[in-house]
Amino acid sequence: MTPRVAILMEMSLEVSRNMLRGIIRYIREHGIWTLDLTPGGIADQRLPDNWNGNGIIARVPSFNEAARIAGNPAPKVILDPQSAFIDPSHPLSSCVRVACDHAAVGHAAAEHFLSRGFKHFAYLGPVLSSTPQMQYDSTGIHEPNWSTMRRDAFLESLSKLGFKAHIYPMPRSRQLSLNWNLEMPNIIRWLQRLPKPVAVFTPHDARGRQVADACQAAGIHVPYRIAILGVNNDPTLCNTSLPPLSSIPLDAEAAGYKAAEVLAALMRGERPLQRQFLYKPLPVAARDSSANMQTDDMLVIDMLEDIRQSQGFNIRVAELAARRHVTVRTLENHCRKALGRSVGDILRETCLLNVRKLVAETDYSFIDITRMCGQLSASHLASAFRKRFGVTMSSIRRVPRRPPSISNGLNTMQHFWTSS
Repeated sequence: MTPRVAILMEMSLEVSRNMLRGIIRYIREHGIWTLDLTPGGIADQRLPDNWNGNGIIARVPSFNEAARIAGNPAPKVILDPQSAFIDPSHPLSSCVRVACDHAAVGHAAAEHFLSRGFKHFAYLGPVLSSTPQMQYDSTGIHEPNWSTMRRDAFLESLSKLGFKAHIYPMPRSRQLSLNWNLEMPNIIRWLQRLPKPVAVFTPHDARGRQVADACQAAGIHVPYRIAILGVNNDPTLCNTSLPPLSSIPLDAEAAGYKAAEVLAALMRGERPLQRQFLYKPLPVAARDSSANMQTDDMLVIDMLEDIRQSQGFNIRVAELAARRHVTVRTLENHCRKALGRSVGDILRETCLLNVRKLVAETDYSFIDITRMCGQLSASHLASAFRKRFGVTMSSIRRVPRRPPSISNGLNTMQHFWTSS
């Protein structure tokens, strides 16, 4: 008989979608299950009335639903439970759980910023309206356990090297925490008071994107004055942020696979050797929001934004200087003083990093990419690429899907490392 399994996970979050991919991968490798899935957000997730299937995998959405799940006799695996559900007094505490190693996430965030030489740090959590794990009482809002564990590990890593972090105070009301237009002025004031440059860690991408939006509204330059790092690496949130948001991916697909593997054993009547399985963060997906470009020199900031927005393509140092009505020498002096690097070095690095993205994430031909970045020959570009990354362009080529056709404005040819 084909097992019938209820999957209670909000599909609005990238981490849940990746977990589902892991579950499906396990099923493909080990046999078919009939899955009961409910589309939508966390508030939509509930065990069907009178459900009598063979197993349950759940990111428990609420206390009411926790009681329904606990009351069902089917074997169950709980994903990322909040603190109340692992308390010995709660019936779900006896269930096997697959949980994120939140401490490892916080340590990874600190390591990312420390490796970039930051001296000032901040933490801003948690609001994630799609997960009703926030608790409210007369004293205000209490953070969910996943946020506090990431925060505490972040602080711990910093303290070992003698650093502290500024902590954003939780909103005092539910209305304020769930209405971004009301909360944003508070965040702007808090960000403005932070010592600069400062590295801000948020426990999830939605919050990181809000910080980027607040910085843009306040005229605070990211990443030059404030660098931002989120968690989950949700491509929609990260790539629509201005600038694109750096994030810590989670090995959620492995978590989903493990949850399915454990549930399969439980449905066979086996007992697991351990109660909890942890899944880890993956290497940071570094984007522009945490680039190592900290300075308060507005001439340099304006130049860096120009380079970032052009991707370093089809632009020369002399043109950058002319746009700012300064000489090349003046621009170079400002850049070296602020960043210890030449303008040409930054142009070249920016261009090659974006070439790497085109090579790895699109199926543009290498000739097309050569034209896009303004290089004279594909062989020259290939040589520079191999020198910078230690691999050939062909070796990292993956072919997902082709982006829109190349525009007509790609005929300008110039060496991206030409200094003038």
